[in-house]
Amino acid sequence: MADKKKTTSRKHHWWSTLIYVVLIIIALGLIFHNQIATFAINTFEPKVTQKTINKADQTKKDANYDWSKVNTLSAQQILKARVNAGKVDFIGFVSVPEIGLSVPIANGVSDTILSLGAGTLNENQQMGQGNYALASHFIQGDSGKKVLFSPIYYHGKVGQKIYLTDMKKVYEYKTTSYRVVKPTDVQVADPIPGRKMVTLITCDYTAERGRVIMQGDLTKEMPFNQAPQSVLDSFEKDNRWIK
Repeated sequence: MADKKKTTSRKHHWWSTLIYVVLIIIALGLIFHNQIATFAINTFEPKVTQKTINKADQTKKDANYDWSKVNTLSAQQILKARVNAGKVDFIGFVSVPEIGLSVPIANGVSDTILSLGAGTLNENQQMGQGNYALASHFIQGDSGKKVLFSPIYYHGKVGQKIYLTDMKKVYEYKTTSYRVVKPTDVQVADPIPGRKMVTLITCDYTAERGRVIMQGDLTKEMPFNQAPQSVLDSFEKDNRWIK
């Protein structure tokens, strides 16, 4: 009987220890959410080639363009996206050199795409034409200031240059509008007749409060291999702005 009680006691102690360890892991995950997210994204090196671009063009119609279906960002979501990164075919890059923004672009919006880069909001978007609208996540806290579209919230302003590339050409835009709109103001992604522009969208500090919108007009376009080296460098992760 005494041995049985000891065995039961050991089992109870084992389960208590296991639960305690699990709770500690969960607590650490919550505490270091932003650090985990930052590390996972900053160590991601996307491959953008003509092959990935051609493949993405073939599956463009199957992409999701309803941003209301995208979930709130979490460290778990980012880690899952890193595992599934090979399933995303990137079509180019967007950068704002002055604020250190540099992320890959993919067709459509999904948890995986917006956890790794920026997604297009309309199926038939073309760089240098109409309203090229992109969305990506904002990460709260100091460790997330340089990640995804977070730099827009912290440092975006009128006058800054925005660059897009499809690896064939580079498109330069100058920011003409920076503002916060309601989450329901989805018309900011609509084309405006006669205007060639870019729209970058991310959340305000609290997603429920609004969306930060950075818009610019096309000022020039140039062949990729003729673009200034500083602009080409801005598309590379190792050349992101650090402060």
